[in-house]
Amino acid sequence: MKWMMIAVGLLTSFATNSVAQTADTVLLNGNIYTMDASRPEAEAVAIMGTQIFYVGSDDGVQSLIGEETTVIDLQGQTVLPGFVSGHEHLVASGWTQLGVQLGSGQSKEDYLKLIKEYADANPDEEFIRGIGWNATLMGGEFTAADLDTIVPDRPVFLQDYTIHDAWLNTKAMEMGGVNKDTPDPVPGLIYFVRDGEGNPTGYAKEFAWMGAYVESGAWQPDTMIPESQTELYDLAAKFGYTTYINQGLVTPNIKSQAKHYDDTRVALDILQAQADEGTLKLRTLMMTLVKGDDFDADDAVANTLELKSSFDNDDVRVLGIKIHPEGVHTSHASVMLEPWLDLPEKTAVRGVSAALTDEIVLKANAAGLDVSVHVDGSKTVRETVDSYVNAQKAGYTEARNSLQHLAFAHPDDIERIIQHNILSNITPIWGTTWGGGLDGAMEIMGLERTVSEFQRIRTLMDAGAPVSIGADVPSTDPSLMGVLTLCEAAVTRRDPSNPDDDRIFPPVYQALTLDQCIYAATLGGAYEARMEDKIGSLEFGKYADLVILEDDLFAVLPSDIADVKIVATMKGGVFTHEDGL
Repeated sequence: MKWMMIAVGLLTSFATNSVAQTADTVLLNGNIYTMDASRPEAEAVAIMGTQIFYVGSDDGVQSLIGEETTVIDLQGQTVLPGFVSGHEHLVASGWTQLGVQLGSGQSKEDYLKLIKEYADANPDEEFIRGIGWNATLMGGEFTAADLDTIVPDRPVFLQDYTIHDAWLNTKAMEMGGVNKDTPDPVPGLIYFVRDGEGNPTGYAKEFAWMGAYVESGAWQPDTMIPESQTELYDLAAKFGYTTYINQGLVTPNIKSQAKHYDDTRVALDILQAQADEGTLKLRTLMMTLVKGDDFDADDAVANTLELKSSFDNDDVRVLGIKIHPEGVHTSHASVMLEPWLDLPEKTAVRGVSAALTDEIVLKANAAGLDVSVHVDGSKTVRETVDSYVNAQKAGYTEARNSLQHLAFAHPDDIERIIQHNILSNITPIWGTTWGGGLDGAMEIMGLERTVSEFQRIRTLMDAGAPVSIGADVPSTDPSLMGVLTLCEAAVTRRDPSNPDDDRIFPPVYQALTLDQCIYAATLGGAYEARMEDKIGSLEFGKYADLVILEDDLFAVLPSDIADVKIVATMKGGVFTHEDGL
């Protein structure tokens, strides 16, 4: 109704005062995909202030061009709605990317070589940090002693490619206060791998390392929070993003309820200040985080509502609560219905119980907050779907609770997700060989279960279930976070960053069409953000959020999608990125 009133007012004003209704900016002679089913293609867009005033033909836009109008001849370039990610951690996560990049390594020997080269080249760095190793590629045990042989005198903190696990040397454990007497935060999920005498080996599972990171002095929030935010927002704008959901603030304080909210408010203050100055490059929807069974449901809801009372606008909004109950399958930390093939005797445990999850979902939905849950394992999926169905039965049918990642899911639960119209967010590049993700899935779960349960994104979209996509930076390298990279991965089921790897795996049948992927990256993300009436398509009255591409995505080879140049990104009528426009 609000947008209808705006439309009527603008059209009435246009009819009576044509001079006042000239556009601020006009894009014409373009190849425009609107994502509006009633007008899927157009040639021109007119923008007035922050909003779209016209979508249609070049001839039709002429009357809106005045002396002060900026006219941009697209010369056939392609325009799409601004991209919307349903899952990133772009505030206070750049610190995870510091140091040596290990993603190119394929073995422990490769990793050690890269670490030594970096340490030797950076003798003045007090801490040797890094990211990108994969436990499934180590070829066996790896310990602090391995690192001590190449960096004995400085603390070494190396995160795996998901950032959940870390590899520490002896110096890092000493400075971080990690020893035989250090308790495991959640035995079986958040813990230190130990030797036969109970001594930590240097392998820290599922964020167990974060306390040591803070205690050692490696965490420097005064500089790390603002620096990473600016860098990652600039990069996201370069990739065509205009909006995203920050699925929980990633700092080393995520296991402390009080400290987490303090860090979140600091981040939100930074974002709101940029919004007030007109320099914020991405609309940001923030989820607060619950990462342990010691979190209190009432406090989680109350604290989230308190933050929402201060941050609830179309630039910076607190949207709900993210629950992170488990780890990922590649580190045997996801909770499965069936045992793993390679470690059938081992069972993962939840860090946030199904009971606490159910309580938070009901209380959050009652307060008007949405809930998202990290679901990598099939048992966690089942229990989370149970919680969401219970909330619907309790009357919270308008809640947009979501399943984040949705890696392994039993076919019965896929059917329930479809039946109950539950929203899913999927990271397409994790369904390829990138980072050893698909290789790890095949090794851990086997061919049959991988084919029937892993990343059922096409099944969901074909059935009309709501789906969004994201890269989950920093678990995915920021250089690969772009929608075009994700869509190439979704369409080809191959790693766009490694074109020489031409292996084809059976899950290729879950490949998306390009139309489906673009929908997930625009209207799908807008739906998850509860902003589909304002963003996600190019329509009269919506925000002027758009991206200009040098080539037509639908005219290039699927293997070339990620290589299409993004010429410009616009948020609310203002260009946030330009490169050859």
